[in-house]
Amino acid sequence: MRNVHYPLLLCLLLAAIIAGCSPKQTLPPQDPGYVDAVELKLKCRELADQMLSTVPNSALQGFVAMPTSFVNENNTNQSSPLGRLMAESMYYEFNQRGFPTREYRLTGNIKVEGGKNDLALVANQLVPTKGQKWAALLVGTYYVDKDATFVNARLVRASDGLVLRTAQLVLPNTPVIARMAMAGSGSSTLNAPQKTANGPGTAGTIRIVQGN
Repeated sequence: MRNVHYPLLLCLLLAAIIAGCSPKQTLPPQDPGYVDAVELKLKCRELADQMLSTVPNSALQGFVAMPTSFVNENNTNQSSPLGRLMAESMYYEFNQRGFPTREYRLTGNIKVEGGKNDLALVANQLVPTKGQKWAALLVGTYYVDKDATFVNARLVRASDGLVLRTAQLVLPNTPVIARMAMAGSGSSTLNAPQKTANGPGTAGTIRIVQGN
């Protein structure tokens, strides 16, 4: 009887030794902040999907998108890191779907600061859009509540303000979103027909000011 079980026990012992010597394939724990950041990226993708789910569509043919910073619904002269990031994400998402976008912040030069920066984007200027029949402004607002942030976006024909496409999201107020939505009050890439602290805006323009 002992001879019958001996080979089986030997096999089990060898299997245990091999398993103990093999490298462990445990997955590293996901940092909650990283998971929240990835979720925000996916939400930006969803926003673009809502606006472009019908492409190709004759109503959008010939237009070039110009994403602008999403602004605080209670103060449309104010943006935040969240609003600026969502605009930057729209450049990527629209481009990935084959919808042309225009980077309107170029200075026409590259400013080289020795050992520091190579800069090509302007910090402060007015970009005319009135009469540009090809231009479609991508504008958006966000409202921060206690538990969630509500986001609305519109693709608007610059020549007359006709709304071509809309989209909306509800974002949970994760620590990442809460910090980005509330950090600073600096504005950037804002539509500014209204009077502001930086002087009166001009209808039919995009005002670019230095963000914080």
